Amino acid sequence: MSNEIITHKFRELLLPSILIAMALNIAIIFDSSFVATFIGHNGQAALQVLEPLVLLITIFEWLFGLGGQILSLNKKAEFDEDGSNHYFTTAMLTTIVISLLIIFICFLFEDALIAILHPSASVIPYVKSYGLYLFICFPIVTVVGVLTQFIRVDGQPNFASGIIILANVINVVLDYLFLAVFHMGIEGASLATLIGYGVGFICTLKYYFDSKRTFRFVLSKLKIKTWISSTVEIIKIGIPGASMGVFDVILVYIMNLILSAALGELGLNIFNVCVNALLIISILVIGFAETLSSVVPIYYSQNDFFNLNHIVRKSLLITIICAVLFTSILLICPDSLLMFFKLNQMPNDGLVENALRVYSLSFVPMAFSTILIFYYEGIERTVESGIVSVISSLLGPLVFTFILYPFMGVGSVWISFPLGYVLSILVVAFYVRIVERKDNQYFGLFFVKKGLIEKTRNYTLKNKNSDVKNEMFKHLESLNVNENSLETLNKIINAIFDSNDSTVSLEILIIDYDDNITINIKDEGKREVMRNIEKTFSQDNVKVSEVLGFNNIEFTINKG
Repeated sequence: MSNEIITHKFRELLLPSILIAMALNIAIIFDSSFVATFIGHNGQAALQVLEPLVLLITIFEWLFGLGGQILSLNKKAEFDEDGSNHYFTTAMLTTIVISLLIIFICFLFEDALIAILHPSASVIPYVKSYGLYLFICFPIVTVVGVLTQFIRVDGQPNFASGIIILANVINVVLDYLFLAVFHMGIEGASLATLIGYGVGFICTLKYYFDSKRTFRFVLSKLKIKTWISSTVEIIKIGIPGASMGVFDVILVYIMNLILSAALGELGLNIFNVCVNALLIISILVIGFAETLSSVVPIYYSQNDFFNLNHIVRKSLLITIICAVLFTSILLICPDSLLMFFKLNQMPNDGLVENALRVYSLSFVPMAFSTILIFYYEGIERTVESGIVSVISSLLGPLVFTFILYPFMGVGSVWISFPLGYVLSILVVAFYVRIVERKDNQYFGLFFVKKGLIEKTRNYTLKNKNSDVKNEMFKHLESLNVNENSLETLNKIINAIFDSNDSTVSLEILIIDYDDNITINIKDEGKREVMRNIEKTFSQDNVKVSEVLGFNNIEFTINKG
């Protein structure tokens, strides 16, 4: 047994996932640094005031990008291309319509919106200046974010990466030019983002004309009624991950009010640095989590817990190690980050350093809870995902802040975040135990199905004459598989190896259900080989599809 294909596919998808997670985060981090350097702390406070609006973009990326992606991939795994294209079309159309509606509301009710955000009088001019191009940028960044989610899992992860890299490089370069060289003021920072992602949006047009893409627009088949119902389905799947963004909007807004009342602009500046610190580590964490949410639906639907266990454990280990290292850096030397935002020489620098130290304790439980949220979303366990999301991103920090504020003052804000994340993990673990007692087909925090582990075999074949292949056929014979089925399987395997080069390998999953045996074959070989197999073995029990850029064959053998 080995995990060669899933490991390679995970690595292939990981970099684009990290870059997509980085997309808006990098813009926010560099905007904050450049604004603090060239505009001042009133400008930085304005960015924190607008943070709830900026977070809306992440909400839609997760809601329609991940929600639509999961349903589309599930349909692909079920060999339903029309269903996959339907959810892709619905996700993109809904993203465009809603993001355009929001930009219209932002411009039409700008003064009312700013009043709700409650900036101080000295900060309002900066909020209006930055908001001018931010509002125009909203639909562009949102559409790019959602579309690159689909491009990433459609066999073009490098192209998705390239779009995000280009947009961010342009944004950072123009940030410096507009603020440091041309002295355009704070609006220059938001204009840089608009131009960067405008170029990125133009680049995505290449995907529309790519004959190799497997996600296609089917607007002609989309009716109003099915569009609405399918949008609701996507929202149901995407809302656990997206709810993190929704709750972040609410939480940041409330914390802004508390800190502004207690410490004025200093409180907003401290919180801005803390949020940016979280964004830095969350780039990696969200990258792993989103990659999991792409891979998990395929392997979980096929009951391949051997590969799932491997990739989930690896993701948790790497993200937690990185979170520990980053936390250690901030605990030992918080000035390493504060210098970037020009807060290392503030009059109350001790208050700033301690706030960042305490807040950094949330990074490790944040990594674990985020992996849980996206894993549960991938296996469509919305209740469990919702529990972690609502407690970690909203209720936990708010409850602990209000309970501890009479005793700790403003320090309760910083400690409430790590406590909120820990509480979410404890509560969902308790809930999962209750589910296990009611439904004994599952066990563990990741809902592994009992009984199937013992009935599952996973084989990796390097060539058609390997000893592993002989071992696999002996196992099938022990399951009383008839000669005709064994011969068909052997022909499929030989056809794949004969039509590809020597580097191709096959990952074969065999599951013995009570009434049938399911054999799933994955490889990263030539696409045309699958079409030949589909023509040659045109049987009801042989299905072929392309999922996540690899070939997927399902061969079902009925017992009896």
